[in-house]
Amino acid sequence: MTILQASQIATVQRYDQLSETYDRSHARWLRYAGGEAQCAFEGAAAALLRPGMRILDAACGTGTVARRLLAGVEGAAHLTLLDALPDMLTQCRDLEADRVEGRIEDLPFPDASFDLVTCAWGIETIGDARLAIAEFVRVCRPGGHVCLVFCADRPARSWLAQVLRTAITRRGLGRFLDAASVIQAGSQCGAVMAQPLHCTGPAAAILLRC
Repeated sequence: MTILQASQIATVQRYDQLSETYDRSHARWLRYAGGEAQCAFEGAAAALLRPGMRILDAACGTGTVARRLLAGVEGAAHLTLLDALPDMLTQCRDLEADRVEGRIEDLPFPDASFDLVTCAWGIETIGDARLAIAEFVRVCRPGGHVCLVFCADRPARSWLAQVLRTAITRRGLGRFLDAASVIQAGSQCGAVMAQPLHCTGPAAAILLRC
């Protein structure tokens, strides 16, 4: 086992321990640090939603993002939820969706399976975010979109945001990624458009068109 693999396993174990309290701690992060990026991400994804779409919410967590997005769809949509942690998927049992246990860097789906792929606060938790981005582009149909929001290596807007950033790093819950490198990775993985969404703070949101 490599050091990188051991680090990823440790991160998964930490999130597994947090599954029942995740929403409360994540709400604190959104309130003081990542909320603007979250709004940009959700706004972009909501604008793309159409009835009948095939949607993948990767690293779905407790399903908070999926619930908000589905509330804005007029008509049925086929939703697939994927997470590496069974306990997270269990907390999504109220959603009408296919629930799949799996890793974002090795998605168990054929090419071009989805019209829209979303991933909120997931790519920073793995050793190489490019692997997940490549998988998102692969499973998204030509003309479809990938929408991402993640912890980014940007200045914190307040001292409390900086405290939260430090806590995330020290607890091994994720890394703060260079947003420009994520955009570049999207283009290198085959996206025909990689667009940063306007937001500030130690977070970023990006829209890819496949």
